[in-house]
Amino acid sequence: MLAAILAIRAVADEPIRASGLLTPMLEIEVGSELRGTIVWLANEGDAVPKGQPLVKLRDSIERFTVDLRKAQLDGVRYALERYKKDYEAGRLLQGKKIINDEEMRLREFNYLNAQSQLDQAVANHKLALEDVTLRTVLAPLDCVVVRQLKKIGETLVVSAGVENILRVVHIDSLYFVAYPDAKFAGQIKLGQKTEISIPLRGQEKLTGEVAYVDPGVEANSGSFRVKILVKNPDHKITPGLHGVATFLTAK
Repeated sequence: MLAAILAIRAVADEPIRASGLLTPMLEIEVGSELRGTIVWLANEGDAVPKGQPLVKLRDSIERFTVDLRKAQLDGVRYALERYKKDYEAGRLLQGKKIINDEEMRLREFNYLNAQSQLDQAVANHKLALEDVTLRTVLAPLDCVVVRQLKKIGETLVVSAGVENILRVVHIDSLYFVAYPDAKFAGQIKLGQKTEISIPLRGQEKLTGEVAYVDPGVEANSGSFRVKILVKNPDHKITPGLHGVATFLTAK
């Protein structure tokens, strides 16, 4: 019994260290669900803020359609204004018994029909604008382009789903994914501070805190997975580097 207690204390007092790898916080492939020819796309290595263009497809036909729908919308608005004046004038004439009810019903029908046509024209114009908008693929988050999967001039032939164009990563923060030995299970907590040594970065130590602890131990390796969040707002820390994490405990 004493030997077991001493062994547990020895493990508890032993510094917890684990090797691991720096990875992007998020890596995704960005594409389009539309067919079209690529006329512009961001270069590999470009840092693109959220909401800014990553890819542009040829949109000349869509822009012509916007102009057409706008002209149609203006024409319908003009017609509605005319039918509205006819309807309002008819109500005055009907009150003076100058026109009959049938004439008034015709004026009311024309006015209501023009309102319906206006609603349709507005919807068609919005759809045309949306078609133009969809020809530009925007960054879903602050990201860095790491791979061009297509080139300018290539035509997307989307049969189903989305055809990927770029691979991007979010590296404002990184994860250091470490694999401590199973004997340390239960000793690493969320929010626990860590120091990370990266041999290729010399004596510099990175700081982070535990963001995720895998509740299960991998049978083959006898270790469990821990994700440590490392801030990287200036993108000076490169993903893909190996290192060792030391899990700090309060003294």
